[in-house]
Amino acid sequence: MTAVEARYYDGKSSQDHKVSITLEPPARLRVVGEGVDFSCTLAEVRSSSRLGNTSRHLYFPDGSQCETGDNDAIDELFSGVRAAAPGRLLHQWESRLGYALAALGITMFLAWAGITYGIPALARQVAFGLPATTQTLIGSDALAALDKVVLAPTQLPAERQTELRTLFARTTDGLEGAGDFRLELRSGNRLGPNALALPSGIIVLTDQLVALAASDQELIAVLAHELGHLEQRHALRHLLQNSATALLVAAVVGDIFSITSLAAALPTMLLQAKYSRDFETEADDFARDYLRRRGIPLEAFAAILLRMEEKAEAKDAPVYLSTHPATRERAERFRAAR
Repeated sequence: MTAVEARYYDGKSSQDHKVSITLEPPARLRVVGEGVDFSCTLAEVRSSSRLGNTSRHLYFPDGSQCETGDNDAIDELFSGVRAAAPGRLLHQWESRLGYALAALGITMFLAWAGITYGIPALARQVAFGLPATTQTLIGSDALAALDKVVLAPTQLPAERQTELRTLFARTTDGLEGAGDFRLELRSGNRLGPNALALPSGIIVLTDQLVALAASDQELIAVLAHELGHLEQRHALRHLLQNSATALLVAAVVGDIFSITSLAAALPTMLLQAKYSRDFETEADDFARDYLRRRGIPLEAFAAILLRMEEKAEAKDAPVYLSTHPATRERAERFRAAR
């Protein structure tokens, strides 16, 4: 092959020298130029990867290097070196439109799969792996934030409060982890009829929802749905899925602080963002099975769902249904499951 023209740098100064590089048997590179004349085996030389038409660098054992724009000649020099094969293959892919489009398609598919399946799966694993103390901290902080922003002390009579707490105790009786569950009664103000499940087993029930319910059975149905969210740790998973960076840090290094530091964002996510259809279906399925076991008509949940939707449409306000999509569809599923 013909000599490769290059610029030589000794690694000690910025002075460059024009040199010629040739391949001599057996597999040795010879570098010759003004004040430069040496050789070394091809295996001792490291070549930079080919990237379009940018200049290539050859790195020699003594710390010196050469720079050249003759990429084809460098590829020919290293054609027999196995370590350089991946770089040549990558360049071939980059140089062909079909391969480039295929690589783009694969990248987009992997990104979609990671967002659609990978992050939710990882969020579930992390959420179920968190210690109880962390969940308690997140739940308490979230409730405190809600109290400052949208909730107010309950205005229900003391007698009704006692009845509701007794009702909650009966509702959670026999459920795993029921000892950690807690009912919090609040006035929802502009939030309206609402129920929220927070980490650590806290369920918030607003005065407006209590007033809207036609019976305690309807309240039990709503509580059962929220218990489904608690069982599946949907609030934590929702928080983690929307904070992918913290999720990855927590999954890889077990940094609990990266999760607890996000607790302030949980109220906003619960009030403004919708749970995924999968989350709602899981919570609905839990409520359906629960109501059946307790002998409570499934119509109780369907009825209050539709009544809450009518209330929301009339007020045009951000209420419970803002986090519970496809209300009519869900009510029909309950009615069809009789």
